[in-house]
Amino acid sequence: MTTQAGEKNMSSMKSLLMRAWRERWSDIQWGITVKRLLTRFAEAEMCNLADLILQQALVGTSPNTLVLSYLKHVQSTQIITTASVLKSVMKYEDLARPYCIKSLLELVTGMLAKISSHAYSEDSIALCKTLQQTVNWALQLAYRGLQSLQDNKQAAEYLGIVDRSCDLVAMVMKSESSKALMYIAKFEDSESARQLEQTEMNVRGVFNQLQPACITAQLKEKVEGILKGIENIYVIPTTSQPSVSMTTRSVLSTVSVMLNIEAVLNPTNDVRPIMEQLILLERAKKVERTDLYCLILRACFMGMIDSKDGTEELKWAAFTYLKLPLLFAKFSQKSPLRDCSKDLETAFEKFLNYVPLLDLTDSKCNCDCLSLFLKKLCTHGLLSDAQCKKLLARRMKDTQKPKTPVQQNQQPSASLILRAEPTVASILKTLDADYSKSQESLLGILFHMLSGRSFELILAAAAATGKLQSFAMKMIKFNEFAKQASGDTDQAAQTTALLFDITFLMVCHIAQLYGSEIISSNIECADSFFAQWVKRCLPEDGKAKCLDNNSFQPDPLKVESLLQQFNAGGELKTSHTKWQDVCNNIPFTVQEVLYAWEHGAIMRDTVRTMMGNIKSKLCCLPVVVVSWLCTHISSLNSTARMKPLQMIDMLQQPVVHSQTPDTANQYYSERSTLMNNIILKMAADLLPATTNKTSLSGKSDLHATLKQTFLASYRKGWLSIQALHDLEQLYCTGGAEWFCETLVKEMLQFTRVEELEHAVALVSAIFFIDMDQLTLSLLHSTLPQILQGMSFKPGIVDPRGRALIRLCVFCIGATHTMKGFPRVPSSPMKSGGKKRSRREVEIEDIEFGTGEARPSKIRKTQDEAHQQITLDAEGFNLDLIYNREETPSSPTYDVKDPLNKALAALFQLFTDIVTDSCISPKTGFVLSFLEETIHVGGDFSRFILQFMPKTMVPQLLKMLPDDFSTGFILNVCDMNSAAGRRIAAKVVSHHALYLSRQKTV
Repeated sequence: MTTQAGEKNMSSMKSLLMRAWRERWSDIQWGITVKRLLTRFAEAEMCNLADLILQQALVGTSPNTLVLSYLKHVQSTQIITTASVLKSVMKYEDLARPYCIKSLLELVTGMLAKISSHAYSEDSIALCKTLQQTVNWALQLAYRGLQSLQDNKQAAEYLGIVDRSCDLVAMVMKSESSKALMYIAKFEDSESARQLEQTEMNVRGVFNQLQPACITAQLKEKVEGILKGIENIYVIPTTSQPSVSMTTRSVLSTVSVMLNIEAVLNPTNDVRPIMEQLILLERAKKVERTDLYCLILRACFMGMIDSKDGTEELKWAAFTYLKLPLLFAKFSQKSPLRDCSKDLETAFEKFLNYVPLLDLTDSKCNCDCLSLFLKKLCTHGLLSDAQCKKLLARRMKDTQKPKTPVQQNQQPSASLILRAEPTVASILKTLDADYSKSQESLLGILFHMLSGRSFELILAAAAATGKLQSFAMKMIKFNEFAKQASGDTDQAAQTTALLFDITFLMVCHIAQLYGSEIISSNIECADSFFAQWVKRCLPEDGKAKCLDNNSFQPDPLKVESLLQQFNAGGELKTSHTKWQDVCNNIPFTVQEVLYAWEHGAIMRDTVRTMMGNIKSKLCCLPVVVVSWLCTHISSLNSTARMKPLQMIDMLQQPVVHSQTPDTANQYYSERSTLMNNIILKMAADLLPATTNKTSLSGKSDLHATLKQTFLASYRKGWLSIQALHDLEQLYCTGGAEWFCETLVKEMLQFTRVEELEHAVALVSAIFFIDMDQLTLSLLHSTLPQILQGMSFKPGIVDPRGRALIRLCVFCIGATHTMKGFPRVPSSPMKSGGKKRSRREVEIEDIEFGTGEARPSKIRKTQDEAHQQITLDAEGFNLDLIYNREETPSSPTYDVKDPLNKALAALFQLFTDIVTDSCISPKTGFVLSFLEETIHVGGDFSRFILQFMPKTMVPQLLKMLPDDFSTGFILNVCDMNSAAGRRIAAKVVSHHALYLSRQKTV
């Protein structure tokens, strides 16, 4: 019955069409009559109406213009959709009736000219696909027309077909909205996109073979134009550039601080995280690769000049000469299509222009720094010998330093580090041997490393080359082996005791200088005595370990035995001794001594004698004692601290020779020096009374100090190592939220674009002190407070708003970049150069402001009142853009990841802003945030935009249509999802409609 009814309806329509043609109805009369008849038609039958009209219009060799006018009318009055008309037209590809084809081309050209004005009433995705197929159809006609011209068939008719086909394609390419719809269609219908590319290649091939006499010069120019345009038809339009641009000077301040933190605070880090961060900086600031290399070189040489003699100098030398070549090699691997050698040569050519910097570095380091570095790059194959000779020749020509001989009494750190690199590999290989029967030779190797600056050099080289953990693990294994004194003679027992002592001190020094994670992150040694002692007792992060949490229970018998050995006349036993038991019980022994002294049971001289006996043989015991004393002192008032501080002072005093017999005095000077260094760092880090931390007594003092340090660095143009240390201390003292809020407010105090540019670069670099925590504080606390008007009264209008957005987007990118790598705890370094462990961010897995758990997928953020959004009287119904049943396909993310949760909360705030009935600078802030995210580009922008609700882009178009562009729409919408493509297509159509109406006003 249904089929019969459909055939009856189509027969009636055909009869009506023939009647209209015979009686020469006007378009209006035809439209009124056909609407009455179509009320009985099904949707599928209405789609066949275009086929029916075309069949009647194209019966002969020439088209029936009256019937074609009826088709134009039903399409323009939206009785049938544009897509259905185009699909029907595309069925006609035969050039046997060239006049009919030319009429169809004229019909389609007229329809496409008005497509942006009528797209809102149709399925935009269907229109995208049809538009792409239509362009392919027009190119196919041009291809067949050119083939016919090549065969000299009816030249005039086929010239007209080719000409009209080119006009149609050129019109599509001229329209930004049409090109945007084509771009969407590429993802929606990839097969048609491939067919279009193949057709373009076919047209190009025939056109290149065509004889010049077969085609007019004007038509030839048209064909060349469309072929050139088709190549870029799927290229996404570019977005507008941000209003705040970065100069090389500003980027240098960011790079210098990043490398400062990497060289001094994170010397054990792998080069991949810093490489990814630098690539993010390169992309965000639009810096050329050669300029980035030059900035890196300048920052390294500035760091070597600014570093103080000692550990910092060695760390900078190790980073520059050992790690920087590895960094450049990683850059080369990351971009295999680039000529890294050529890029480096160009960068050095630019770097050689900074003659005073190079001369000052040579003078400070007492060597030819550039020559040593270039030779190192040659060994890595990053530069050729010819390139190095060319650069060195220019350096010798441009240098302004006097030709003075190198001071022989001062060994350059660069030369020492370069020599230490192979030494580290040799030592590690040597330590792999079995020393269970030859402990004396092992002691000789270890004590040789302690002579002079050897140990610091070895540690710096090992850290820069990623071998420090391996070295520490070998020391811990030797320490485990020597825990219990064994052997038939006292000499063997003393040798075992010395081995335990020196390995304990060496690993403790490594843990202090490079972080305890070097030990704790290795599963193999997690159960070792030293790893457990570090976990329970060694102060870290400027904080003492809680004594109540110390699970070890003292052995009264061992405590009493130690008291007798440390008393006057006693002697520390080395034979048949378990040194781990001594280390675990000696704090309780000292506790008994301290209590007895405090209650007057013993005198000061007795305590001094006992402290002298403690350090008489093993230097690790004073370290264990001081770690307990510092923890104990941190819980006392100023009066009660006097006696424990005196005990620490006694342990640091030189040992009287009579207290150290020759049998136990082997290498004592080297061991005691290392012991004193460890104790000094421990006391300086943990006891505020001995440092300048007492001057930072309140928030006002902290704020004033932070402001002074920031402004001084701003005026200088970069951040010195001393300023970095000051900021680290302020960060540790004030906390992440206070530190972030204060820095951002100081940054926003500037008003000029150039000033804000430099301030953003400096603050974003300072955030690398602890990027994870400071980024979370920025997103959770500082930014919401500013947007909600709770702080910073001047507001967020540009250029301040854009500056804040740049800071936020860059910090999010830096934090996200580090996710892909194993977490290497990095943190502020104290006055002694300590690298503390990073505090893991722990955020409750609940919705912010509620007690309900956050679902694993982003929920819809619009309530029912906001579901119906209109751009104008025609209506912009979001139900036409996406179906509700597709909501479960929203992007999923790890709800336990702090950054993901922060971004989800931030976009919830953005949603509240854009759905507000009032347009304010905050609305523009949201749009600018999306623009800056797109500006950075890459996978990073898609990572942020996955948290954006689907309704945000249509709502922003409703509120700020003049600020939209097709490039922005295509970038902000996810082309890899069906919902994203539907939203993009609809928004593009509405934006084109808005622009067309603006032109008529």
